[in-house]
Amino acid sequence: MFDRILIPIDDSSESWVAAHHAIAIAEEEGSKLIGLYIADEKIILAPCMTAPDFMDPLSPGCDPVLLEQSEQLRKQFRERGEKALRDLRQQAVSAGVEVETYFESGIVSEIILEYANDVDLVVMGRRGVGGRWSGPLFGSTFEAVVRHAPCPVLATVSDPRPLNTLLVAYDGSDRAKEALDIALHLALKKDRRLILLTVDDGKNDRAAASFEAAAKAREQGLAAERRLVKGHVAEQILKTAEEEDVDMILIGAYGHSRFLAAILGSTVDDVVHQSTLPVMICQRKQ
Repeated sequence: MFDRILIPIDDSSESWVAAHHAIAIAEEEGSKLIGLYIADEKIILAPCMTAPDFMDPLSPGCDPVLLEQSEQLRKQFRERGEKALRDLRQQAVSAGVEVETYFESGIVSEIILEYANDVDLVVMGRRGVGGRWSGPLFGSTFEAVVRHAPCPVLATVSDPRPLNTLLVAYDGSDRAKEALDIALHLALKKDRRLILLTVDDGKNDRAAASFEAAAKAREQGLAAERRLVKGHVAEQILKTAEEEDVDMILIGAYGHSRFLAAILGSTVDDVVHQSTLPVMICQRKQ
């Protein structure tokens, strides 16, 4: 299912946590790991952008002192990137995982999304890779990748632990069906416990969706545990995950437009923001 896994690395502790998750999944799936380090042009060009005449078309160009600062930043990115990618290759090879690594320069989210077109899973730390966590995902590199990636994104927080119990949040939507497909694949591969959680928030009748998920699991010979509960969706997902000692949450990607999600909040935002577990945000490749 996951033939190629992308791991953007920026040498932060959070991105190394993500790398450990990516290597563990690649070991199980027999995947090829794609390591990516990006020199952030926004940071590199920052010294010149602070010049008062930066936007003046008649300006002779960036001050030589500021230009030298930018070049020093570019050099530092190259040195750090080469070391990070070298370390990633060593860790992957030690685990018996095939790996390719790439160094790029540009806008971080744009390059990650470009690479995401050719992989089956992106693994990212909840912090790092283009910006710190700042409440809702709005405006961050992480948010841009989660919202626009053409494949599932695994958001990680702490080092991987054995995946014994999986929880899939299921509401019958197309993206929830993708999450269910992935959860069934992972559960069947290692005979894992699978909890099928459907939350009735009082706006829609979710009972049919709950039975639908259980029926699909039975078709594949899996005796999954069906749960239909009432309440706030994100709160119930997090509550069940804690009570059942879940090791990974799988959830469908955004259902609202970006504008509506920013105003109303999003189940995905809430779960990813508050969970202490890895969360896989699922959507199908187009």
